[in-house]
Amino acid sequence: MALMTQRINSTLKLDFETGVDELGQPVYKTKSFRNVRTEATAEALYAVAEKLESLQQYPLYEVTRDDESSIVHIQD
Repeated sequence: MALMTQRINSTLKLDFETGVDELGQPVYKTKSFRNVRTEATAEALYAVAEKLESLQQYPLYEVTRDDESSIVHIQD
């Protein structure tokens, strides 16, 4: 049985370090951007994240991409 995965949705998530808690541990805030083009490259998304960072109050800690895929059976 041959299977293939196909991206159907992508979300770009930016984590910003907003300070520290009472124990001195870092606190993060996440901003998510849904409906990202599924064919967008990692380089293109990171470039967008860098541009968005300059508009934010807090420093960028991490950039992640959350993909949703469907698994499709390929007929033999």
